[in-house]
Amino acid sequence: MAQSAASTCEICTGGPGEHYCQQCDQLFCGSCKLSHLRTKSCKNHTFDCDTPVCRICTVEKHSRHLMTDLTKSTKKLRSELAKDIELKETTSRQNVNTIEKYTKAYREEVKAVIKTITEEGNSWKKLIDKKVEGFVKLVQDEEQKALHNMSALIKVHRKDFENCQQWQKNIKEMESIADVLLLKKLKKLKVDVDNIELQQVPERSSVSYRNKKPLGTEIDSLFGELQFK
Repeated sequence: MAQSAASTCEICTGGPGEHYCQQCDQLFCGSCKLSHLRTKSCKNHTFDCDTPVCRICTVEKHSRHLMTDLTKSTKKLRSELAKDIELKETTSRQNVNTIEKYTKAYREEVKAVIKTITEEGNSWKKLIDKKVEGFVKLVQDEEQKALHNMSALIKVHRKDFENCQQWQKNIKEMESIADVLLLKKLKKLKVDVDNIELQQVPERSSVSYRNKKPLGTEIDSLFGELQFK
């Protein structure tokens, strides 16, 4: 297997020519090889052809190259590949295990976050339900008070109305009474009428509720903050 020529460096002529530049067809020592590759026009030059050759090719195309046994090269390459594959297999298996652990941990986090959000939402729902119950009870209590007052007012004004109806009836019945007696009865009736002072009907009770539509930002402020990465 062709590698590089076995001779002296053609640049410094002092070091061993262990490296063969395929593009320049020259032999380099290790130091001159590094200097050669640092040159901008030569930075992509290749030094080892690493080509399997037959006996004829060793003379015609690779006469200046150092040869190594194909069997040894194959064995060495196989060993290196086996180690590289084993290392990559171990690393990839570790990567799979790591990702599986990450996946499990992430799913547990998702469950925990969903549980927390749900519990927080239920807590707010309970508070809202409690507030609604308080509002409803307050309205119902005020309703009972207002109805009680209205019922009392109705009794008073109904009594006045019934008295007036009775007085109207009495006046009609007095049409056949003699003047002297009639005057006496009318005076008495006037006293009764004057003694009753009709109360003014107060303004009716009322209730109202003004809807409040919270902004989205106000709702968001009730909850925590989600973070993804």
